[in-house]
Amino acid sequence: MNVSPWLAKFDEVASSAPKSKPLMVEEETALTYGDLFQRVRQCGALFASLGLNVEDRVIVATQDNPSLIILFFALLRNGITAVILDPGASKIEARALVQAADAKVVFADAAFLETGEFDKLLPESVSYTTIASEKATGTGLLGRMLGRKTETSVATNFPAMLNALDAVYEPPASLDEDTVAYILFTSGTTSRPKGVEITHKNLFAQEQTFANQYQFDDNVQLLNMLPMFHTDGITHGPVLAFFVGATLHRPMVQFRVDLLPHLIRSIYTLQITHFITVPAVLALLQNFSNELSDAMKTRDFRFLISTAAYLDPNLWRDIEETYAIRIVNVYGLTETVCEALYCGPDDNTRKIGTVGKPVDCEAQIVDEAGKEVAQGEVGELLLKGDHVMKGYFRQPEETAAVLQDGWFHTGDLAKIDEEGFYHIVGRKKNVIITAGINVYPEDVTTVIRKMPDVVDAVTFGLPDATWGERVVSCVQAEDSNVTIENVAAYCGENLSREKLPCETACNFDPLVGVNSVEI
Repeated sequence: MNVSPWLAKFDEVASSAPKSKPLMVEEETALTYGDLFQRVRQCGALFASLGLNVEDRVIVATQDNPSLIILFFALLRNGITAVILDPGASKIEARALVQAADAKVVFADAAFLETGEFDKLLPESVSYTTIASEKATGTGLLGRMLGRKTETSVATNFPAMLNALDAVYEPPASLDEDTVAYILFTSGTTSRPKGVEITHKNLFAQEQTFANQYQFDDNVQLLNMLPMFHTDGITHGPVLAFFVGATLHRPMVQFRVDLLPHLIRSIYTLQITHFITVPAVLALLQNFSNELSDAMKTRDFRFLISTAAYLDPNLWRDIEETYAIRIVNVYGLTETVCEALYCGPDDNTRKIGTVGKPVDCEAQIVDEAGKEVAQGEVGELLLKGDHVMKGYFRQPEETAAVLQDGWFHTGDLAKIDEEGFYHIVGRKKNVIITAGINVYPEDVTTVIRKMPDVVDAVTFGLPDATWGERVVSCVQAEDSNVTIENVAAYCGENLSREKLPCETACNFDPLVGVNSVEI
């Protein structure tokens, strides 16, 4: 057995990071390294009381980021698999994902638990605990769930319940590096959820590459407002900050477009060194160039990292010139933890309009027959390395289709230019990337087809200057009772926010706007 490198990393950070130093500052609240390690020890006692063992699965679905961070690191240290779900998922999505996870314990916001009504869906043995900010009032506990639980259930909110627990607990002395650290679901939320399994080895390899490529150390002040139930939010956020002993800043609980000036100005006020965001935010920045052009011209700020979606070269140049900064453009997938190719910050990997070069991994571009193509020719991008996922949870056929001889088939079309830089030119797989979030058209179409009087539907993406792509659905209905307005309302009840169609057309109506997507 090869031992998980995270055991030594926990010891290293515990001994080197000052207890009073913040791991994360969100608005006016700080989670310090001292608080984190105390909570991790207390969580170990809690997990033992819940009968959890190595590689058992625990669902975490919350908008309370300090609680998510505490649970993530506690689960990681104890070898228990975190299944991180979108706390804003619709009832259909939430129920499908929770069933697919087959977890022993659920830590979630009260709204998420109430939406899914999981007590009517899951086995009696599943234990539920509500998450509530320590600043929140009231218990928020779902009594009907706890009423049928065993004596091991703790009838209080998380993390307040930890205050009553003895922190004297010995975590596992050894864990295998192939222990699954977490599962993130990427698609099929309304039919067959596809959960990406990332091991301790995968996650450590990715964070090591981040630290080396970005030259991060404990002086980093990181700004990242991306949702923590997505890989770019969690692995590029608190896990990266922890890995190097740095501090993550989130000046607001949730990003809003109208608060973008406040966010950018915080780069100066918080002495931010690095900002991680998505191309959609950069597109919005163009609207504030007159008032914010000097916001990142500080002695502390080093560079901006653009992730999760295609970065238009013209936008790239405009932002660099307007704000006098350097953008690092990266490419990766949830299946590769987060990133695999890096365009910058060093000059050797930097070329505007590309995704740079592979770092700490191998890449090749192949044709339909699996043969490597010549320079300049387009084919599918394949990746191999320590950061490539273990597989899709309980889906051996789907795993075998994309993992072959150690190579991960990304489904993205790419080419290599004469200087060895990689260009992403399209996709083989059917996916819409809107504001850096993957939306699978089949998920949206499946929901709409279940609507009464709908005969058929199709969903696709259209280019959008701000969001990259927007979700569009066309609906064929039996009669005029199906309107654009009630299709939009039905989607709102049954789809998470990022999947809502921006435009919908019925067979008897012209194409009109339905709902704006907000990241």
